[in-house]
Amino acid sequence: MKRILLMTTASVMLAAGPALAEWNPDGPIRLWIGYGAGGGTDVQGRTLAKEIEAKRGWQVIPENKAGDDGTVMSAQLKVEEPDGQTLGFAITTTYDFAPMNSDNLSPEDFTYITTTAGSQMAVLARAESGWKTLDDLKAAAANEQIVWANWGTQVEAGAEIVARALGIDVNHLRMKGGRGTLNALVSMDANVAWGGGVQKPLVEAGELVILSSAETGPVALAPEMPTLIDQGIDLNLGYQYIITAPAGMSDEIREEIGSVIAEILADPESETRQFIEKQYPPAPIVTQGEELREQILSTYEANVSMMKALAE
Repeated sequence: MKRILLMTTASVMLAAGPALAEWNPDGPIRLWIGYGAGGGTDVQGRTLAKEIEAKRGWQVIPENKAGDDGTVMSAQLKVEEPDGQTLGFAITTTYDFAPMNSDNLSPEDFTYITTTAGSQMAVLARAESGWKTLDDLKAAAANEQIVWANWGTQVEAGAEIVARALGIDVNHLRMKGGRGTLNALVSMDANVAWGGGVQKPLVEAGELVILSSAETGPVALAPEMPTLIDQGIDLNLGYQYIITAPAGMSDEIREEIGSVIAEILADPESETRQFIEKQYPPAPIVTQGEELREQILSTYEANVSMMKALAE
């Protein structure tokens, strides 16, 4: 999976420069956010909508359509016209994993416009637990019930894969979004949880600790901690934030929308960029066009294989 950091990639910076608009919407653009209010997806989407309007003069109206790991939103988006008037904002798992659990959705149902940021997926525990590593979690499981908070089928499957690798049993607790999993952890309804990035303030405050990265490399808040892969668990749950549209969108519309978003994310003064740098460090991630489409389709196939292996 190729990640392009705007702060270091000259080609993306050039692509993100001012361009003459060749397409303009006929009216307000609806930006459907696939998760609830107050989370990282919502804040990022609303800030981006405001900056698109400021940059191009297009009216962009954010609307939350939460439910089932983004599939409530994507099922509605699928049947809209691919005219640029209705866009979706979710995470890549909405398209490269969630369709496996739906008879109605396929990764081919959508146009993939651009990514904006990447996750900081990690295994979390309360600092007061005294756990510092996965080995500590494994040892604790001999004497106490492990409840693992998650927000969707993919991360629940990931928790089960980790538990099997450690030789322990876990109970899975489904919450609404990443903030819901943190709430479950802090309120002691769970003693371990996934975090995709919203954990940053609580980790910095010393309330939560990171036991392992679930990305392909270390997470920014704990660069010394090994990844799951480093520890012999072949699992990468990293994801990106992504803007999509119904299948069949013209290249002209897709490229114009992608261009303004890249321009915003390349601007050091952009509120969206500053939010991403703070919440999902180190910088925005922009992948667009055929490269993004191929990323979604190949990751979907890898996830199908993962779930088949889990069922065996």
